[in-house]
Amino acid sequence: MQPYSFPMDAPVPHSSHTLLELCTNLLQKSLNSNGRFTAQLVHCRVIKSGLVFSVYLMNNLMNVYSKTGYPLHARKLFDEMPLRTAFSWNTVLSAYAKRGDMDSTREFFDQLPEKDSVSWTTMIVGFKKIGQYQKAIRTMGEMMKEGVEPTQFTLTNVLASVAATRCLDTGKKVHSFIVKLGLRGNVSVSNSLLSMYAKCGDPMMAKVVFSRMVVRDISSWNAMIALHMQVGRMDLAMAQFEQMDERDIVTWNSMVSGYNQCGYDLRALDMFSKMLRESLLSPDRYTLASVLSACANLEKLRIGKQVHSHIVTTGFDISGIVLNALISMYSRCGGVETARRLIEQRGTSDLKIEGFTALLDGFIKLGDMNQAKVIFDSLKVRDVVVWTAMIVGYEQHGLYGEAINLFRSMVGEGQRPNSYTLAAMLSVASSLASLGHGKQIHGKYDDMAFLESLVLLEIMVLKGEIHRYMEMKILVGITERAHTCLAYVAGPGRSNGFRN
Repeated sequence: MQPYSFPMDAPVPHSSHTLLELCTNLLQKSLNSNGRFTAQLVHCRVIKSGLVFSVYLMNNLMNVYSKTGYPLHARKLFDEMPLRTAFSWNTVLSAYAKRGDMDSTREFFDQLPEKDSVSWTTMIVGFKKIGQYQKAIRTMGEMMKEGVEPTQFTLTNVLASVAATRCLDTGKKVHSFIVKLGLRGNVSVSNSLLSMYAKCGDPMMAKVVFSRMVVRDISSWNAMIALHMQVGRMDLAMAQFEQMDERDIVTWNSMVSGYNQCGYDLRALDMFSKMLRESLLSPDRYTLASVLSACANLEKLRIGKQVHSHIVTTGFDISGIVLNALISMYSRCGGVETARRLIEQRGTSDLKIEGFTALLDGFIKLGDMNQAKVIFDSLKVRDVVVWTAMIVGYEQHGLYGEAINLFRSMVGEGQRPNSYTLAAMLSVASSLASLGHGKQIHGKYDDMAFLESLVLLEIMVLKGEIHRYMEMKILVGITERAHTCLAYVAGPGRSNGFRN
């Protein structure tokens, strides 16, 4: 869309009211196009025409600067305004908050001559946006102490902050306040309450909120479907789904992803097929990611290829979670080379650790440890899952020296091994009959004792150091179950050597 033209040599209309209307209309329309360019043209004409005393026009001009991402322009205009209203102050406050600089936002907030619900809500939204949820919640407390009544927009943002912190007790207090304000019948507020109780682990209260809602929208039903899937009640989720008169893409995604995450991958694929047959909706990236995940879990390469073909023919953007899901699907279904070609075509900037790990596992299963190492070395960020996958790969293919060296690098870089890493390394030590390595690993991470202790005891048996058993038993507090396991490891005729 072309920016609105406002030639600076155009004659000024005889009526300042006409010019005022023209400028205001241009500013309001410019929010959908090149806002800053139009705002600057209008700004020049306002100065030239002496309209700076029109608070309404100046507020509109400042609003365009704020909403198009130019807070400094908005602040400069604010400082130049001879007259200001509460809207003027709140516009600049909002511009600061959108930048995420809450220190400057708070400083400007403290200068406000009068703080209304918009001012307080702007602060709450700003804190929530940058993840400072506790500050968002505390700000509402300050707001109430000042006698300013929160709006529905205030409450929905506070409830979202409560949900993020999983503070159920705080959520119940906010719920009580909502009832006192008489906003329980507001659909947006009720939906936020539903989401808060679901995320804070109180599904029963979420159901109570839903049952008491006089008016429900699609979001209300979607929230309940997601909740039922979250607690593994797919029957209730399906019942809610069947009751809905209208379904959006979120509804279908909740069903497809819910089945997928609960391990019912065939049902996830059936639901996806039902969506394509019965609705006019097109799958989005979340739908496709869940369907590809189901294909990967079931090792349904043929269906996965069909989904990939659909993505290509519809011109869907292959990036983000879709790219990662495709790579995971091909890697887990035996199409590792296709996954590798996808990475070569699309690059690694969008690839997450999950996608890399799946590809790594794929090459490890093929025994191609050289290619797996290339993938591993290309990772800029490695979590414990990636390190462990590589170590396990080396261990499974008998490359014990490489496994030990990689383990040392992992610890040297400050990455803490988990029980799977330790089990793999103790297995390496056992395979090498290298008791020294086993003891070293166990001594460094003896707080993960049980599994490692059993493997360490196995090493002792293999080395013939049965006399150390009593000392080890005292050290790790081994249980009767471990004693039985140890006797099994030792084999027939050796269990007598382990008696107290």
